Amino acid sequence: MTKEKAKKIFDRYNNPLDVVRCPRGRSPVRKELDTYARAAVNLYGIISRDELVSIFNRQNEDQTNKEEVYVLLLPLVLKEGFYGFYKDYLVHYYFLNDFDQAEYLLSHQENKPRYIPPKNEFIKYVSEYYRDSNHLQNLRHFMFEAFGYSGATVKGINEISDYLFYDEGINGLGPILDRNNLIFNSEEELQRFLNLVMDAKNNLRLWENKGHSPSELFEMQKEERKNVIEFPKVIKKKIGRNDKCPCGSGKKYKKCCSLFDNAETAQLSSIERQEFYKIWYGLMSFVNDRKGIIKSQINAEYPERISEMSIFKVREALWNEPELIDKYINEAELAPDEIDILKKWKSNHKKGTFLIMKYLQEYAVAIAPNEEGEDRLYGIKGISSSVATTLLTELPIMVETVLIPFKSKIIYDSFMNAIEVGYGEDARSHLQHIYDKAIEFGIITSLN
Repeated sequence: MTKEKAKKIFDRYNNPLDVVRCPRGRSPVRKELDTYARAAVNLYGIISRDELVSIFNRQNEDQTNKEEVYVLLLPLVLKEGFYGFYKDYLVHYYFLNDFDQAEYLLSHQENKPRYIPPKNEFIKYVSEYYRDSNHLQNLRHFMFEAFGYSGATVKGINEISDYLFYDEGINGLGPILDRNNLIFNSEEELQRFLNLVMDAKNNLRLWENKGHSPSELFEMQKEERKNVIEFPKVIKKKIGRNDKCPCGSGKKYKKCCSLFDNAETAQLSSIERQEFYKIWYGLMSFVNDRKGIIKSQINAEYPERISEMSIFKVREALWNEPELIDKYINEAELAPDEIDILKKWKSNHKKGTFLIMKYLQEYAVAIAPNEEGEDRLYGIKGISSSVATTLLTELPIMVETVLIPFKSKIIYDSFMNAIEVGYGEDARSHLQHIYDKAIEFGIITSLN
């Protein structure tokens, strides 16, 4: 989103002409509301005015309403800019330059319960640096023990804390350590650091979870999980090149699954990859033009100019209405082989949740039910890299994606979302039993 467009949106919902004098006797309420607004956007990123009012009224003797929230807080928005109004929401200042990101966050928060702490805890979030996490404190203490109390250590700790909060994984930790000259003395020390990092990550209160940590949300939602029993805490691990390979071979990752990319057997060839992206982004451009999902034009030759979030929104519209593929075929000038591929995408795509169990030389093997509800195995090739290298995650791992056929192979539609779930020994044994039964039917390698 351009700055000009973001400013127009901001001005529309934060109009200076709406500013009025604070109603008599409501100045203390304004001050308290400002505290709640700051705390709410720090804890949730975005919250509707109705929900903010509900929390405020439950925890305070003075009562308010959504109209008064706008009247009392608008002058503070324009003066301080710590948060702002967007549609019927209050949003963190992080989103004031790109409201598309606010919409993206809303889509990730959808249908999740909201974490609402008691007042004495809630108002602590008025500081954007407050983190309710003993696990993060444990990580800090360890780093001070390992590297001493220095400016570089403090800077490294702060950068890592921010990175864990705003990013999905831990692959970016290496540059942070290198930049601050923080070097571990042994493999054991490094492994302890990674364990503490994952504990902290799994117990951070995240915007996308409406303030819940991944571990809390997992415990609340585990009854809804399919094909899984006895889940302990979330213990998802990202795999470094010198870590043991997630496939269970006992080798280092760099000497095992990472070799798939070098062999180029578990992903599309360079020519196939170019053909896929040409067809895929051509289709994305058509869907966007037809549905008007994002304002920017998607140029199939330069897709990197459009954010991944924007492409994701267009992709969601496609799979909600696969008939758009037929319209694209009818209106676009396409080669016969491209038409054949697109027709198969429409009729043979498989959208859902898949449990990746193994990485083999030719593909990743995932479990999912077929049309009759029977567990089957699917061999999934990567696109630019193998699924193993794309995920870099301990197995088994649950993912959400759309499988599509491509030249007698099964690939995915360029988006694969890993779901943070940990598995106890009983659960792993149960999954292995499912795998052993499904392997009797072979591994499906084509959706044609």
